[in-house]
Amino acid sequence: MQMKYAISFFSVVGLYCVITFSSYAQNNALKIQPNGNVGIGTETPTEKLEVEGNLKVNGRIMDKAGLVMPAGTILPYAGSVAPAGWLLCNGASYAKNGDQKDLYTIIGTMYGSDGDKFRVPDLRGSFVMGAVSGDANDSLGKRGSADVHTHSVIIPPKTFSTTSAGNHSHKFPAKWYFRSLKDAGWLDEKRNGIDTYDRIENQTTQEAGAHTHEVTVELPAGTTNNSSGKNRPQWIALNYIIKY
Repeated sequence: MQMKYAISFFSVVGLYCVITFSSYAQNNALKIQPNGNVGIGTETPTEKLEVEGNLKVNGRIMDKAGLVMPAGTILPYAGSVAPAGWLLCNGASYAKNGDQKDLYTIIGTMYGSDGDKFRVPDLRGSFVMGAVSGDANDSLGKRGSADVHTHSVIIPPKTFSTTSAGNHSHKFPAKWYFRSLKDAGWLDEKRNGIDTYDRIENQTTQEAGAHTHEVTVELPAGTTNNSSGKNRPQWIALNYIIKY
């Protein structure tokens, strides 16, 4: 049978098929070089398989280490609608036996369920941190709210010293009253035989020598109120998507 742009099978030799193109075949549709390189859409393939154009696979792509993009992979995404093969991480539910069954095999109902449906992680307004195996608070799939904490400020007592003014003395002001009682031998104001010795005099205090004074100021420790506000650096909001 021969059709335009078709491949015809003419014979089978052992376990190998001999393939030839009809005269209507498209140029560069398939090129097999003597070194084993195969090109589709190119005449000069430099790899074992080189495709000039898009590649559609109804299955998974694997390299020598395993799946290239396994189900359950989560990536940040700048678009508003998830691309084909991906779901938004918005907590939506999907059928366990539907097109997303490979994803269900990986995550199960870890992020919630709804009857015969399972839920994908809801990462809206959240950040992702590494899970800690064996830690109940930070295990895989665990979700937490904003941490509440307090700040304590402890101010130790501080001793201050004044500067020295040198050796000096102080005088009382002019209106300071020096009041005492004298016996009759010292009378100069004849009143009932007693002199009140009520006079205004400038008196000098006793010298204390050069010295300083210490002042101790005690400041109590203070504690702020609990804080549950958002503490984050400069940021940008993106969607998270998960492979199914």
